Amino acid sequence: MIDGSRIDRLHKVLQFENLKKEATFFSHMITYAPYTLASMSSIFTGMYGCKNGINAYYKMFQHPKENCKTLAEYLSENGWYTQGDAMRLSLVSNRGFKKLTEQKENVDFANVHGQILDEILDNKEKDQPFFAYLHYPKIHHSIKEHVFDKYDDFSHEYFENKEKNLQNYDDYLQEAGNYLEKILEKINSYALEEDSLIVVMTDHGMGVGEKIGERAYGIFTYEYSIRTFTYFIQPKLFPKGKEIYEVTRTIDVMPTILEALGIQIDNNCLKIQGESLLGLTRNQDCKEENTDPDFGRFAFAETGGLNGPWPSPKLPNVKCIRTKEWKLIHNLTPSTWELYNILADPHEQKNLIDEQPVIFTKLKTRLEKIVSDCDKQT
Repeated sequence: MIDGSRIDRLHKVLQFENLKKEATFFSHMITYAPYTLASMSSIFTGMYGCKNGINAYYKMFQHPKENCKTLAEYLSENGWYTQGDAMRLSLVSNRGFKKLTEQKENVDFANVHGQILDEILDNKEKDQPFFAYLHYPKIHHSIKEHVFDKYDDFSHEYFENKEKNLQNYDDYLQEAGNYLEKILEKINSYALEEDSLIVVMTDHGMGVGEKIGERAYGIFTYEYSIRTFTYFIQPKLFPKGKEIYEVTRTIDVMPTILEALGIQIDNNCLKIQGESLLGLTRNQDCKEENTDPDFGRFAFAETGGLNGPWPSPKLPNVKCIRTKEWKLIHNLTPSTWELYNILADPHEQKNLIDEQPVIFTKLKTRLEKIVSDCDKQT
């Protein structure tokens, strides 16, 4: 988990570019929430936070609902040894983990995570499969030190220097690339790659001052923070060098892993909203409930910022639906709507809400249905 990675900057880092040759690369994956807490809970449960109960910053130190089964629980119940290293224990549920540690900030994470792999291989039973969750946090730490600790969400000095901000960000991403290279070398040194599924992804993106009111992430649902990516590496299941351009969701990662491992979804638990992406690698259609006849595949995201123009850390107050071409955003607190044609306007500069009433109405109906479905306890 490479925390805070921007997909539009991966091409600047050789390690990420090289990884495409070994993986199936989902390049239009939408995170449920543009901040770690709610994003990680949705990834580990395969459902939006409005359904699993973790949908706001002030839901820290809570577990997902009891009738939500996490990825670690699925694996441990099926005989896997499970261990993880989280940025903070308040950000990830420990349910299903044999061991979950909390990180220190100023450490060599490639070395620390290499030691965790050593520890797992020493502690698990001889033929027991294992799941390692390794969270790389240094992009976040660097943004905190150089942005959050120096500026607020309206600092002119910061927002007027986007090019410099982006240069700094690229340096942080290069550090992440160096980490990634080392940890993959560690995996290869054990000859683990042949019989392993390796997943490299991010929890959310990162702004560099594109929109006044948001220094980096967590406040709005613009592309720089909600469009993410995932690499799946296992050539027996995921074709090498294949890029998937369809809209997918981070909640699809868990069911993809479970299908790849032959683990059945527990129908006695709250129904997950994600679906396996293995079908997409074979050019198969997805489930009908995850598509719209007018727009195709869609994804949902929401947030409520700690700061910014309308803080809402107890309950999300910005909701959006994203299709391949369109994004509709509902800002609940000021009661405003934004509609963007993502293909024609990737930086979301021109609000088409008054020019496209038919598109607006259709997407609004779909967005309301997603929110309503989250309330169903099935």
